[in-house]
Amino acid sequence: MHEYEARLLDFLTKRGQASMDEMERGTGMGRDKLVWALESLAEKGAVSVKRERIIEAKVTKEASGYRDEFPEEALVRRISSAGRMRISSINDQIALGWAKRNGWIRVDSGSVTLTEAGKKATSGAGYAQRSALCSLIKGEDPSSVMAKAKDAWTTLIKRNLIEVKEATAITDATPTKVGIDMHAGAPAAGVGELTREMISSGSWRKQKFREYDVNAQTESAYPARLHPVREFTNRIRQKWFEMGFIEVEGPIIESAFWNFDALFSPQDHPTREMQDTFYLSNPKQLSIDDVELIGRVKKMHLEGWKEGWSEQLARSPVLRTHTTSVSARYMKKLAKAAESSYPAKLFSIGSVFRNEATDYKHLAELRQYDGIIVGDNLTMANLIQTLKSFYARLGLDDVKLAPSYFPFTEPSLGFFYYDEKRDDIIELCGGGIIRKEITKAMGLNKTVLAWGGGVDRLLLNDKIFGVGALPELYKNDIAWLRSRGGIKV
Repeated sequence: MHEYEARLLDFLTKRGQASMDEMERGTGMGRDKLVWALESLAEKGAVSVKRERIIEAKVTKEASGYRDEFPEEALVRRISSAGRMRISSINDQIALGWAKRNGWIRVDSGSVTLTEAGKKATSGAGYAQRSALCSLIKGEDPSSVMAKAKDAWTTLIKRNLIEVKEATAITDATPTKVGIDMHAGAPAAGVGELTREMISSGSWRKQKFREYDVNAQTESAYPARLHPVREFTNRIRQKWFEMGFIEVEGPIIESAFWNFDALFSPQDHPTREMQDTFYLSNPKQLSIDDVELIGRVKKMHLEGWKEGWSEQLARSPVLRTHTTSVSARYMKKLAKAAESSYPAKLFSIGSVFRNEATDYKHLAELRQYDGIIVGDNLTMANLIQTLKSFYARLGLDDVKLAPSYFPFTEPSLGFFYYDEKRDDIIELCGGGIIRKEITKAMGLNKTVLAWGGGVDRLLLNDKIFGVGALPELYKNDIAWLRSRGGIKV
């Protein structure tokens, strides 16, 4: 018998039924030790325990600002003052949605007016959600609040205005005949705690220590850990280091020149349209210092695409749509490198932005890895071998490839795998040999192998992480972040 069990049984056989506070004081054990001993003895049938359901509710930071007025209450008050409002003038969609759900407003031909229920709501009294929230803020027992306003309680949870944790706890315990008989038997087998006094006196030499139980129940611990995207980004970075690559960086706010023009993307290409690219209104233009480079890129476009080219459009600021803009900048820098610098192997990892619809494998903001190898006598075989080696280091040995098209590489390949769980083709990256028009414009008389792929999308793969959909990575669910599995590579 464990010494904690023996100490607790000794107390209970003398005392009989006792509450948790009484047991804690009577045995001198902390709450964790006491709970462990009770659970262990209950499993053996030595004690009978009573349990109660405990509800804990924490008011979120957002909700703390709703003590006096919810957004939907503020909205109906504004509508009441104005008489009616145009729906296009209401920016707070959360307030609008809840006001409609509560039946406080009606919308007719783009005009918003109050219903009778909405007029009553402007009095500022009787809104169940705010009443329940205020009760929690004042420290009222969550169980009582839930019982009095069940619908409001449920709604507050759905709106993420309160965080609720439910558990059961032992309230008291009574020894059984089995426990009394156990207490009359053998004492605890050995000492389980090495004290300062035992060490200083040397009495530990005569003690018999019990085995350490690694399966003993304890409270959950939540040590600090990296977000899975950060953790995996670090893993990818390490894989490229292992393959002899050097990491480089570039700006997130980029000129269209480096994001598109320097990579031979025509100025009327669909990806440049507002529906795909985020353009910035401030600053209006970004500087491009190398006048000679501007001239060479302009010549490349005029000769290659047979159309006009606007320097003003090239200076437009954008949120970069790929990290290939970093590769473009370093191709220009490598043009002046000593011959001993080749072959050069560079990679970058960073955020990119695309104005597209969100689904399980697409996000408006994503992480991308990009790489180039610059040297002589490089072929597509070198590119294929490099990327297959990289994916093999991630445990992906079923990667396929197929011909593809990109404005800045020729020939081009796409790398993908078939996802059986989703019955879908998952594109991993695209790559190829940088076109001679581009290297010539950069003043680089070398062959350049280039590729770019999504970091986040790799996390869909069960061999790496197995997230159900990319938006799940960014919903800030603390419970999920604490309990999530680890990166497998």
